[in-house]
Amino acid sequence: MARELDTQRLAMVITKNLESLSYVRLKADESKIAARIGQILSKNFADEMALHEEAERLATSHARQMLGMDRERVVQGIMERLARERNFPL
Repeated sequence: MARELDTQRLAMVITKNLESLSYVRLKADESKIAARIGQILSKNFADEMALHEEAERLATSHARQMLGMDRERVVQGIMERLARERNFPL
């Protein structure tokens, strides 16, 4: 719940900044635009979490080959590779 509120606050800040810096001129209600930006952010965060979980699973399945390696660096490398393959911006 707190994460959702933070995402919505971030979306509102983004919306206000885009308009105040004259990057966009809003044609719809500010709260509707902020809600849509919030949805996009939430989906992106969820997709990134799923990517991280998949990288963790792959690292675990190849644990024998990783002896002596820093697990977090391995997971990060796997995540970067998966993101590149799927055109997912990290």
